[in-house]
Amino acid sequence: MLDQIRRMHVDEIIHKRLSEGVCNATVNRLLQKLRAVLNKAKKEWEVKCDPPFIKLLKEPKKRVRWLTQAEANRLMLALPPHLADMMAFSLETGLRESNVTLLRWDQVNLSQRIIYIEGDDILKTEKAFVVPLSDRAVEIINNCGCNNPTRVFTYKGEPIRRANGKAFRNACQKVGIEDFRWHDLRHTWATWHVQRGTPLEVLQELGGWSDYKMVKRYAHFSHDHLRK
Repeated sequence: MLDQIRRMHVDEIIHKRLSEGVCNATVNRLLQKLRAVLNKAKKEWEVKCDPPFIKLLKEPKKRVRWLTQAEANRLMLALPPHLADMMAFSLETGLRESNVTLLRWDQVNLSQRIIYIEGDDILKTEKAFVVPLSDRAVEIINNCGCNNPTRVFTYKGEPIRRANGKAFRNACQKVGIEDFRWHDLRHTWATWHVQRGTPLEVLQELGGWSDYKMVKRYAHFSHDHLRK
């Protein structure tokens, strides 16, 4: 029950997740959700509970890892077709992994060439935003057909739960790309935008970032490009 949750239970979750090999940042995303639910229960739902203090784990300084166009092309060729389509779509839209894997047909409006990304009712920092679709992104969606009545990206008609899996890691290893995760496709998308001269305030809206500091991480990638 909500009123029975204590700090010891939170500590058990933390230790269990860390023992499974996940990083501090992954644990923190879970803790943020848990903290938000407990606070919402007490303040908005009027549940008689006393939420424990939940302190987030220390995270290393944010890394920015990105691919060149040539590296991205090599990686897509090494991926299974369904993952290659998802990777290409990510590079066209800058969407996070979950926004791609969980993308539903009712979020897509091809007549207006947009996708509507929903906000998070619990984590208020995650706001809804609209993503414009390029010609390539529209082509990818059209090629998906109607293999599933709900989800856009599927494998053998079934929804894909995760993109950053074994097949993706094996493909990276095959083409010699090290220290690269699926989320780094979002970094790649943002970096390419900056290199092409997209203003940071525009990039912030395209990426759905609420904090301008998140966008400024990519600014230094433009200097060498502009100098050339």
